[in-house]
Amino acid sequence: MRNLTKMLLILGACLVSTGCDEFGWNPLDPNYENVVFANREKPPPLLLDFRVPTLDGAASFYDERFELESDLYFRRRTWRGPPDNDIAASLMEIRRLDNAPMAEPPAPDAAASYWDILARRHLTFQTLYSSMNAIGPVLWRRFTMASQICVIFSQSWKADVSAPATRTIVGYYCAPSGEEFSDGQAETVVRAVILKEGDPQQSTDG
Repeated sequence: MRNLTKMLLILGACLVSTGCDEFGWNPLDPNYENVVFANREKPPPLLLDFRVPTLDGAASFYDERFELESDLYFRRRTWRGPPDNDIAASLMEIRRLDNAPMAEPPAPDAAASYWDILARRHLTFQTLYSSMNAIGPVLWRRFTMASQICVIFSQSWKADVSAPATRTIVGYYCAPSGEEFSDGQAETVVRAVILKEGDPQQSTDG
């Protein structure tokens, strides 16, 4: 909201002056978010990974985006299996570029809205669990999506236990269609999450 107000003030100033183009940017330009993002200081590269053998043969893809209105920066790595294997997974970090504190992370079922592939499907969620992984406390639930059994999780990241949370971490993993995927297996996946500063290309896809 604060960024929307700032944009409206800037836009008003542009309209009563000679315009923003002479400064090299225009908030009405569809590419304006990219211009703002390009001029902001970026956090260090990030490694997002699941250390699970079942993803060893999967291809992974890294992407990032900046959302101007919410001032949020999203970094995501997504895995997809070969044509004969519909295994799938994704990890996402959400933060502010100024490292300001983040709100509480969404519930695991609400976190599904971050991925179009999940948001547009009918998902049946199962029991909510709490565990610990290398990042800290994590909430997770298994869910079914057609013939696949999956797990989705959400958690906060803190620099230390006494500091406010500055990142939200969400992710999901889907076993191949028709395969069993127990609570124990789901917890193993959730505990296998890796998040550390480094080269984002250093992941299970090599």
